[in-house]
Amino acid sequence: MVEEKKKLPKACDYFVAEDQFAGGVAFCAGCALELNARFVSKIMGRNTVLVGTPSCSAPVLNGQNTAAWHKLGHYACTMTGVASSASGLTRQYQRAGIDTNVVCFTGDGCAQDIGFQTLSGAAERNEKMIYICYDNEGYMNTGIQRSSGTPYGAATSTTPAGSVSQGKTTAKKDLPAIMSMHDIPYVATATMSHLEDYAKKLEKAKEKVKEGFVYLHVFCPCLVGWKIPMDASIQVCRAAVRTNYFSLWECENGEYRITQKVNKPKPIQEFTSGMGKFKHLTDDNLQVLQTMVDKRQRTIQALCNGTEQQAA
Repeated sequence: MVEEKKKLPKACDYFVAEDQFAGGVAFCAGCALELNARFVSKIMGRNTVLVGTPSCSAPVLNGQNTAAWHKLGHYACTMTGVASSASGLTRQYQRAGIDTNVVCFTGDGCAQDIGFQTLSGAAERNEKMIYICYDNEGYMNTGIQRSSGTPYGAATSTTPAGSVSQGKTTAKKDLPAIMSMHDIPYVATATMSHLEDYAKKLEKAKEKVKEGFVYLHVFCPCLVGWKIPMDASIQVCRAAVRTNYFSLWECENGEYRITQKVNKPKPIQEFTSGMGKFKHLTDDNLQVLQTMVDKRQRTIQALCNGTEQQAA
C-alpha cells in the first residue's frame, strides 16, 4: 500500500516565487523579520516600492556601501514622515499612470509613536497605499527602549526590572483596533507562525488597496530584545496566538472577523515562559497581564459579534 503524501499548506506555494532579497542579509540569525520581509516581497512581487525608515530593517532595505540587498524599489525617509512620503509617491505614480504597489514597511516605534501622526493622516485621507507594521514591541534597533507597543511588565532598557521597577507599568497600545476606527477598506493582524493566514491577507491587501488605505499589523519577535533562543521565533508567535495575546483578525469595510479562532485559549504563562523580558514577573503581575489580554480579546470579539448581528 502506497502511503499518501501529506499535502503542504497553500502558503508553501509562495516560496517557489522569485526571492527579491539576496541570500545573505544583515538581519540577526533566526529573526522573524527576515522571513516577514521575504514573504511580503514574494507575494507583492517585483512591482513594489518599499518605503522604510531607520529601523531594524534599514540596513537590509537601504543596503550597505554601494550594494543593495534586494531587487525592489526603495525610498528611505524619516520616521516622522514615512506615511506622508508614501502618500506623495502613490499620488505621483497615479498621475503618471504607473501601477505600482507602494508599501510602507516599518517597526512599531515608527507606526505607534514617532510616525503615528502621518500614519493616521494618510488613513484619514484614504490614500491608496499599504502600510505594514512589524511589531517587535519596542525600539530594538537603538538599544531596546520601550515603545507604546511594549506590553505591561516587559523589561526594556528604559523600563528595567529590578528593586525599584518591575518593567513597563502600562498596557500595550492596540494600534490595529485604532486603525480600524479610521473607516479604511482593510485592516488585519498577522504573524509568522500562521503563514497561510498571512498570505491570504496580503493577497486581499493587494486588491483592497485599489479602494484606499490598507493597514497590516504583524507580530514579529525580537530575539535579542526579548531574550529568547535563536530558534524560538515561530514557537513564540504560535504561543501568542494560542493564548490570545495576539489575536488574528481582519476588518474589511467595517466588518470584523476573527480569522484564527482559539476555542480554549491557553494561560498567558504559555507565552511568557522562557522569555527573558518577562522572567521577573510575579503571579500577581501575570494576572494583571492576563486581565489586559482578556479585555482586549473581549473588545475584538464584541466587534466581530456586532458584524454577525448586522449580517443576520
